Amino acid sequence: MENSAVVNFALVGNPNTGKTSLFNQLTGLKQKVGNYPGITVDKKHGKCKLSAKLTAEIVDLPGTYSINPQTLDESIVLDTLLDAKNSSFPSAVIVVAEVENLKRNLLLFSQIKDLHIPTLLVINMADQMERKGIEIDIEGLKKDLKTEIILVSSRKNTGIDVLKQALINYKNWNTEPIAKISDRIDASFFDKLEVNFKENSLYKSWLFVTQQEHIHFLTSEEKEKIDAFEIDTEIVKKYQHKETIFRYQYINEILKR
Repeated sequence: MENSAVVNFALVGNPNTGKTSLFNQLTGLKQKVGNYPGITVDKKHGKCKLSAKLTAEIVDLPGTYSINPQTLDESIVLDTLLDAKNSSFPSAVIVVAEVENLKRNLLLFSQIKDLHIPTLLVINMADQMERKGIEIDIEGLKKDLKTEIILVSSRKNTGIDVLKQALINYKNWNTEPIAKISDRIDASFFDKLEVNFKENSLYKSWLFVTQQEHIHFLTSEEKEKIDAFEIDTEIVKKYQHKETIFRYQYINEILKR
């Protein structure tokens, strides 16, 4: 009998979006808890059979509001999404949002989308929409966010089969960035960044330069290259602030439509 291929998926989301509940629905009892290398933070991963030929290895990453880390948990999310040599590096990412805090949740989604990783948006707690009078133009949102969107309720176990079917087609998920922050912050700076780090996507290079202290897998050569890219700390903070403002402006425009 032919063995099933195993594909890594990362489950990412803000705290309190029902991400872990969704992880439990997908993986059932096929879960393991270990530790991330060198630290004591739990690493939850489990398997989900998608078809006779495909099994999903799902890693439930710690809840985070963005991939600009403030805590060790958030650094884990950043490391996992940037380190292509890590055994947990995802072939695709499932971002979990929930209907009442969509604007805040989409900040994280927009950052991950800019990494050119196939990304799917799951809107959880969909059973609350009618009761709370929430209406979402899903087709319009799909177009603006350049992503497939699945409505689920992990609490009521609805939409899970639709999600599993979508995971089978992960190779067809859109990988286009949606925000393109470079033009809105400092085009010349990002041009220089692109020239110096041709091996990476532009947003990945931006994270290497601005989040070096939170990235744990960099080699000494990579650190030297980043250090050689002269950049003022105050300018970094200013640009990071601009990035957040621009992303929220972009998300607001989408949600208004």
